[in-house]
Amino acid sequence: MTETIDIGDNHTIELIQWSPDRELNPQFKDIPDISPIGAIVNHNKPDGSECFSGVYFDLPNVEKIIGKPPLWHVEQLEPLTLSPSILCLTCGDHGFIRNGKWVKA
Repeated sequence: MTETIDIGDNHTIELIQWSPDRELNPQFKDIPDISPIGAIVNHNKPDGSECFSGVYFDLPNVEKIIGKPPLWHVEQLEPLTLSPSILCLTCGDHGFIRNGKWVKA
């Protein structure tokens, strides 16, 4: 179970991990678990309904697992600071995570 972290301005994040069953996925046998590999950003659409976006972190082996998605640089993990900004492609929510807080862009 992942922990929900309140980052302010009606945003929360859940850090996600990558830890496959290597018996079912032997192609990943030489890649260690990655925790966290990214984050889910929970927020509200302008109409108040729930929405979320997600980011993968620019860490070793992530491209071997995911391919070549956009990756976010982890400037610091505690408190979380990412770059560049995060844009939700569903609702247009846009901002940064700086020192564990959501900052509108």
